[in-house]
Amino acid sequence: MTSSPRKSPSQERSRQTVERILDAATRIFHEQGYAGATTNDIADEANISIGSLYQYFPNKDALLVALTKRHIETTTSSLAEMLDKLPADSGFEVILRLVVSFLVEQHDLDDLHLLVMHTAPRTHEINTQLEQSKTQLVEIALLLLKDANIAEHQRPLIARMVVATIDAAVHDVIIRQPRGKQRQAAIDLTISTALNVIETAQSK
Repeated sequence: MTSSPRKSPSQERSRQTVERILDAATRIFHEQGYAGATTNDIADEANISIGSLYQYFPNKDALLVALTKRHIETTTSSLAEMLDKLPADSGFEVILRLVVSFLVEQHDLDDLHLLVMHTAPRTHEINTQLEQSKTQLVEIALLLLKDANIAEHQRPLIARMVVATIDAAVHDVIIRQPRGKQRQAAIDLTISTALNVIETAQSK
């Protein structure tokens, strides 16, 4: 069974149809859960025939993969836009806190975040996009580390460790905490841990 879309939309009308299908899938997955949702339900919600849906997506796994791809693209683009607006002299801790808060907010604002990040079939395309989004964060971390007292050959490793720390903390710890003091404490601990990685590297 394939989890890849059948064809890529090339014309504006086709792209609009795909977006309508994906929006409908988002609502149905949220209301019925992934296991309970059917492609017929999604086609009805999108107000199209099941045949039209199958022109683009052979099954609901393919829909979930497409939702994952769209989610990654939107998140990466929004994060880049946010960071571009920051003052040039923003400190490392300020930027770390903004990035962590942004990633946490994505979970809170997007009901499908956990679904697409943890349930979607991990195709080569999805894994590539996830790696590209992490690479973008690593590149940002490298820029911020350019003035740190860290050996140049060690900076890529330290930057990737900082990103890995944040990524794991957001997905495995922070979002599992109740909102409020407990979640804020988890965010603060994540920032401290990431900063400790940098401080340890500078002391060697």
